[in-house]
Amino acid sequence: PPEPPPQRYRRRWWFAAPTALVVYLLLALVTIVQPVSVAGLSLTVPIPGLSPARIFGLPDRPFIVMIAGLDIRPAEDGPSRTDTILLLHIDPAKNRAALLSIPRDAMMQLPLPSGGFTRTRVNSAYASNWSRDDPERAPAALAQALEHNLGLKVDHYVIFDWRGAERLIDASGGVTVIVHRALRDDTYNDDDRHIMPQLFEEGKQHLDGYRAVAYGRIRKGSSDLERIRRQQQVAERLVEQLSSPRNLWRLWDVWGAYREAVETDLSLRQSAGVLVLLKRIGTSRIVTYSLGDAAVPCQRCPGALLLLRPEETARIIGEAFDDGEAGRTAAQLLVAAGVTP
Repeated sequence: PPEPPPQRYRRRWWFAAPTALVVYLLLALVTIVQPVSVAGLSLTVPIPGLSPARIFGLPDRPFIVMIAGLDIRPAEDGPSRTDTILLLHIDPAKNRAALLSIPRDAMMQLPLPSGGFTRTRVNSAYASNWSRDDPERAPAALAQALEHNLGLKVDHYVIFDWRGAERLIDASGGVTVIVHRALRDDTYNDDDRHIMPQLFEEGKQHLDGYRAVAYGRIRKGSSDLERIRRQQQVAERLVEQLSSPRNLWRLWDVWGAYREAVETDLSLRQSAGVLVLLKRIGTSRIVTYSLGDAAVPCQRCPGALLLLRPEETARIIGEAFDDGEAGRTAAQLLVAAGVTP
């Protein structure tokens, strides 16, 4: 048969090229959020010159988001101590994330509003630098304390109180946790007035916002280090809920709760980017560590202060952030600050 005219091929080419480009871009956008699994490998379609982190305005390098929970009561309006301090370390290049807890009673050198430093528990850094006129001063002081004592530079921060966390968890549909040991507090309250007894049976439990916050806060019958592990568990499950495609229909409510619940220097675009990166990594692969494992009671200090052992701190930070040099730097800074056993 006679060959078709060349013009017909040219027309097909001009149709196929834009179609291939559209398909390529769609695949790239889809795999930014959820890599495709092929033969056991996790594959993504790259966009030349743009990494997932840069698309969302985040650093194209390992970065840290400081997450701090305030222990503030309903009638209070002013400075409050941080009951929870978490450092979320994300390495976009290695597709790796870690969650590091800082014991609230760890002694560190903290910046003073008037200048200079004082040695006391790290959870007072936020309260002692709080300013109604400058809402960024308190988070900046806490971040400065962590960098001064541990060498860990904070890139962004998220500050919330427990009621804000409760609203966010409810908007996300609650969280499911595994209770490893039955937990009970017959005198639990969150406002110093209304007693709300709490019981968490051993095994899998689906918790609403109030119960999830109570699970992370209860002190009776457990140590502060156990509280840290429970808080990490709730945080992991919340990230899993927020990044799940099954919860897309909740996005509007989640965004509304997020805006009301937190103070942050992350934009909406950057906040979405953090969730996208965590989704790419997979919540089951987020490693969790606590400097509570390096803490020992301070025998010479007034009050229940903790001191961080430099060698163990170096090991934990080195493993958590996959950076041995960062661990060694933290140990050296703790010794220089005079806050080690």
